[in-house]
Amino acid sequence: MKKTMIVLCFLLLSTVTGGCWNLREPNQLAIVIAAGLDASEDGRLKVSSQIAIPAGLSAEDSNAGRNRSFVVVSAYGKDFMDAGQNIQTQLSRTLFYAHRQTILIGQRMAQNGLAKHGIHRYLDMIVRNPKSEIRSVIWIVKDGEAKDILGTKPVFDPLLSTALSSIQMSLGMKPYYYREFLADSLTHGGAILLPAISLQRSSTKFVYTGAAVLNKEAELRLSGYLNPLESYYANWITGRQRMLTVTALQSQGAGSSISIRVKPLKRHVSVYKDKQGMRVHIRLHGNGDIVENNTLLDPSNAKDLHIIQDQLGKVANQAVAHLIDKAQKQYKVDFLGIGEHVHRKYPQEWKSLQKDWNATFAKLPITAEVHLRYQDPGQTNSSM
Repeated sequence: MKKTMIVLCFLLLSTVTGGCWNLREPNQLAIVIAAGLDASEDGRLKVSSQIAIPAGLSAEDSNAGRNRSFVVVSAYGKDFMDAGQNIQTQLSRTLFYAHRQTILIGQRMAQNGLAKHGIHRYLDMIVRNPKSEIRSVIWIVKDGEAKDILGTKPVFDPLLSTALSSIQMSLGMKPYYYREFLADSLTHGGAILLPAISLQRSSTKFVYTGAAVLNKEAELRLSGYLNPLESYYANWITGRQRMLTVTALQSQGAGSSISIRVKPLKRHVSVYKDKQGMRVHIRLHGNGDIVENNTLLDPSNAKDLHIIQDQLGKVANQAVAHLIDKAQKQYKVDFLGIGEHVHRKYPQEWKSLQKDWNATFAKLPITAEVHLRYQDPGQTNSSM
């Protein structure tokens, strides 16, 4: 009986002392909410961490609006975690990565990489570290460094991560998370589109500048950029765009234009073979509401409605044709996701095509058509 009581006492003590022995209080942690990767001019890796300052985020604090909600700390290193260790030397709190929601990659890093390697060599930590958050959004910084963007303060949101997700949703796009980037980068052939952001030097604010094209056949190196309008149509083709405003100019004089907001956006990509070989046809379509009409056309009139739909469809078709031409002739990489459709339709042939898919894609006959249909004229028919 005595031995049994001793054993029970030891078990009780072990549960009391062992439950929270390694617990860290919030005031002992430096919570990383965003990270940036840059390449210096001399080829070194620079990692920047945006760290939350809780006092600046507290709604109950009357001085919260005047306090800074974050601080940015940077350091050089051989890889992500080596640089993180060097950042740690500047802080009295332990770096905590589980709440990181944003990853920014500077243009020099995306374009040239380090030691002749692309950016994928320096993103291993994000997957391997169990404390790392793979639901982070990932962006490319056009014409600048990630550190520059991390130091800016959003107009409406206290933190950058919330602002970047809001930008994509307000533009009708689905947020692109690191887990999706990882899945896309592991497949062979083609390219990946990442949203791009740049710093407005005059106002120290950031702005959405379109999409960055990363070539998977060149270790995810940057091939170039799409402007915002091109990125909307590219996202439409790849299924990442939910809403789009299309504007057509009329020949009635200056200021004669009409705009339709299309939602939802639908797409169908067909891959087939004929006597000439493999071909691709892209069909985009959607219904929309007229949100502005500065023309003499009346959408309640069948003849005018036909003209409106033809004009808007013509603008959209020209934009898609230009985008395909840019993919095949200028960048010569498949950022439209055509390879994935070929993979699904012809899985056996894809095994041989995937190794040098971009070269095949550049010569592939691709046709496209866009059909836009009127749904609602708004609160009036003819122009004011």
